[in-house]
Amino acid sequence: MAAVIVARRRRRHDRQRRERIFSVRVPLFGMAEEKTIETHRLSGDAILELLREVGADLDPVTRRSPAVPAVAKLLATLHFLVSGSFQRTVTISSVLNAMCRRMGRYIQFPRTQDTLNETKHGFYAVAGFPKIIGAIDCTHVQLVPPSDREHIYRNRKHTHSLNVQVVCDSKGIITNVVAKYPGSVDDSFILRNSALFSNLRDAMKNMKVVHVLLLGDSEHRYNQAHISTRNIVERTFGVLKSWFRCLDRTGGALLYSPQKVAQITIVCCILHNIAKRHGIDNSSSMSSAGRLRGLYTGDRCCGLTRGGRRGLVLAHFF
Repeated sequence: MAAVIVARRRRRHDRQRRERIFSVRVPLFGMAEEKTIETHRLSGDAILELLREVGADLDPVTRRSPAVPAVAKLLATLHFLVSGSFQRTVTISSVLNAMCRRMGRYIQFPRTQDTLNETKHGFYAVAGFPKIIGAIDCTHVQLVPPSDREHIYRNRKHTHSLNVQVVCDSKGIITNVVAKYPGSVDDSFILRNSALFSNLRDAMKNMKVVHVLLLGDSEHRYNQAHISTRNIVERTFGVLKSWFRCLDRTGGALLYSPQKVAQITIVCCILHNIAKRHGIDNSSSMSSAGRLRGLYTGDRCCGLTRGGRRGLVLAHFF
């Protein structure tokens, strides 16, 4: 009888829950700085600064061990924005919400006379174009439209998108962004219905701001200074879409609601500015496709012959 009892105790002991063993995680900052920037588009210091800013909004409210920590949420979101992959599996809402609430901290239009003068001097140094306080243009971000409003998201190229207005300074830092209008809306409508337009109009009426211009596109680019100065916003779009592949059409349409696509666009603009202010050179990230697009003007390709164009394509893609 004693032997039976001992055997039962041994079996019960063997069935006791074993201590859980977790695999060792390699810390992000164990990577080389170049690899961190390549993977997340921000330096280690920039990621830590951003985590301190939004971490309180991302920390899990549950004490259960499987809760996803704030740093994992942030890094997963950065990975999605950079690569544009795993759109259906990565939960990014909390990071997007936290960063959009802080949009005014990272995207600021010059308001004081000193900042306006500094911006004007920066543009004047580019090509001698005076009185410019921002280069403005719109770009389209592809999305899968809601089925009941598909027609309003169809743009002039017969794809579906948001039409996003961006203003940047002479350094390529984004100072204003409007990301809420469907692709069918005209660029001029977005500007005239923006808070920026209203604020500048009121400031000019009250003589708080005088002799300033937003440089936009024109059917007649009347001189080389206009072309060179306005080219800053076009380059900014190129950098933004090559730096964050989720915004580029080559990555496919975003599989989110228009409201979330707007948030994604704004957060990419915020991250672009953070990278700029941390001295990260994101202009070198232009993809081969982006560089090739930059060589085209209408149906011409920098004056190259058909054979020259063919050689350019082969050099970049084959």
